[in-house]
Amino acid sequence: MTFRHPLCAFLLLCAAALPLRAAAAETPAPAPAALRKGDALLVRIDGVGGGLPEYRDIVDSSGKIEMPFLGLLAAEGKTLAAVEAEISAAYATARLTTNASVHLSLITHFEPPPDRSNLVRIQDPRRPIPAEDMPAPR
Repeated sequence: MTFRHPLCAFLLLCAAALPLRAAAAETPAPAPAALRKGDALLVRIDGVGGGLPEYRDIVDSSGKIEMPFLGLLAAEGKTLAAVEAEISAAYATARLTTNASVHLSLITHFEPPPDRSNLVRIQDPRRPIPAEDMPAPR
């Protein structure tokens, strides 16, 4: 197939590459075999009270993550699925719900892992703040 104008050939090649790029963008990063200190997570918990907002947390320098209403939970060395199951069971044990649905996704990794005392949450998932009351960015 020949094209009389080079722009037509270029556009056809770009159009052919679009489905490949879209498929690559939709592929999530592979889950780690085990969580390690410094792993940043996106946390979504459904079925607890009136609902919790989705938020980010990090496996701190002591290997723990902070869970709303529960406190700190050891996460280092465990798979995402194992931590999800432990969190769900902990909410049931605390009698906060019987059917918590927990979803964790790895976002990135920080080196060195931060100390929990150095982590600042802009919005505490246990006490949502209306947008108009959010602190101004620094």
